[in-house]
Amino acid sequence: MKQLAQGALADSDLLDEPPYGKTVNFPGGVKHPKERNADGADFRIADLEAEDAEAENGEAVETVAQSENSVTDLQTEDSGDTEKSFETENAENMETAAEECLAAAKQESYFGSVKFFKNMILLAVVIAIAVPTVLAVTFWRQGRAAAAALEGQKAALSDTLADLQVQYNQMAADKQAEETIWGGSVASQVVKTEPLDYQKMYPDFYVNTPVGATAQDTGTMYLTFDDGPSSNTPLLLSILRSKDVKATFFVVGGDTEKQRQWMRDIVEDGNTLGMHSYTHNYHMIYASVEAFLDDYYKLFTNIKEATGQTPTIFRFPGGSVNSYDYPVYREIVAEMLRRGFVFYDWNLSSGDASSNYMSPKRITANILDHAQESSRGIVLFHDAPSKDSTVEALAGVIDGLREQGFTFAPLTREVRPILFNYTDYQPD
Repeated sequence: MKQLAQGALADSDLLDEPPYGKTVNFPGGVKHPKERNADGADFRIADLEAEDAEAENGEAVETVAQSENSVTDLQTEDSGDTEKSFETENAENMETAAEECLAAAKQESYFGSVKFFKNMILLAVVIAIAVPTVLAVTFWRQGRAAAAALEGQKAALSDTLADLQVQYNQMAADKQAEETIWGGSVASQVVKTEPLDYQKMYPDFYVNTPVGATAQDTGTMYLTFDDGPSSNTPLLLSILRSKDVKATFFVVGGDTEKQRQWMRDIVEDGNTLGMHSYTHNYHMIYASVEAFLDDYYKLFTNIKEATGQTPTIFRFPGGSVNSYDYPVYREIVAEMLRRGFVFYDWNLSSGDASSNYMSPKRITANILDHAQESSRGIVLFHDAPSKDSTVEALAGVIDGLREQGFTFAPLTREVRPILFNYTDYQPD
């Protein structure tokens, strides 16, 4: 038994046997093996099994240790990479923050710095120089313009004074000549003639009121109606009232009470009443100056009696220049002007004097199509029982002229006459 055991145990180990039921495991543990057989065979087997277990335990421990070392190495490598990444990012962030801090520090350091105050002083100097310079240039230019304007006014005043001086000299010369003539130096040479016979006719057939200042009537239209009053007169007056327009009626006759009432209606509405002959008979009226005065004096008297007003304007039947008055035109004009009357022709005609029917549309076009050819106008209409189309056209004519920018007024002696050109007329 001892010989078998000697191959595995030292002699000292065999000398002192461990207590029964216990064995020593070289890793240091204590086992409770199975009970040995009497001959010691179980003890050897147990020892071999213990050695195998120990070897296996050693390998297992070594394997676990290697695995732990591998895991530790991998974790070390990963942590190393992560730490490197963090370090790079932190470095970049720190660099950016440093740059921002540096920029802010530079900006903060500029305000309040010496350079800042130098720039402020330079800016103040520039402003102090530029502002007075700009103001000086501006005032200089304005001064030049004002000086030029004053020079122009001075020149205009000089021209005006020169004109006044010329007028004064002329008036002085005229006064001196008048004093010389009527003072006796040439009085004996003045030939005194007797008045013409027609100048002695109708001493009350005169206008005794002076003419006022000339009307400034650019853009004015004067609506005139010849040959009335008639049954259409109330209709024409109604339209004029509705349009707030005053006009001029050159009337004839005036014998009947109805005609006189229409004359009064014309005047009461603020319109002008003018003379257009008593008979409207061309042959009789234009036979001579005397015949003309006879005819017009009758109408003059009728108007005064009907309305209480003295007519001051008139219109020739057929206009101032016609084939009937050609031989006596100058004498008639001279005599009527001498008596203080003013006559008016026209520059716009409605065309309603035609014996043929004239539609309202055509009458309107005859006036509106030519109105803007002149700065002012005297419009010829006719007030007769047969002129219904004139009544129908009147409102449209007024509206159309207003749309063209014209205003309306009645004729007075202060209005500059529109006259036919006598020299252009050639009798048949």
